[in-house]
Amino acid sequence: MSGKSQKDIAKLVNVQEKTISNWVTRFGWKQEREARFIGRRTQEENLRKLISDLAEKALRIESEMELARNQNNTDKFLQLQTELNRVTDAASKWNKQFEAIAKENKVSLATYIQVMEQIFEAVRNHSPKLYMDLLDFQEEHLTDISLKLG
Repeated sequence: MSGKSQKDIAKLVNVQEKTISNWVTRFGWKQEREARFIGRRTQEENLRKLISDLAEKALRIESEMELARNQNNTDKFLQLQTELNRVTDAASKWNKQFEAIAKENKVSLATYIQVMEQIFEAVRNHSPKLYMDLLDFQEEHLTDISLKLG
């Protein structure tokens, strides 16, 4: 995954290239490598879109189910219900993945405060007047953020 060829990896671990090729396929190394190059923010955006698309699909299916129910088409209704279950299950799983990635991307309050302290120290050194003007803002802002983050 670090950019070495399968041939180089085979030599390093003393196996045949075919074995490495099998491992690449079996363990999804290409997909994992690609995923590592996609930024977390991009992953969040992609997952948001995917979940949104699944929600729209679920709404369409529910409309079709209502139509099938009104037409007393039990077979169609049951088929759509199965499809809706698959879609909502997929949305649930992708949402859990989204929550995990979003949690990893959050900056802790302690880190945020440390960064703000460093910024304000730099402002104080650069312009004592500006620093004094910003003190009230800093206190108000930190209180707001603390309340939002709990």
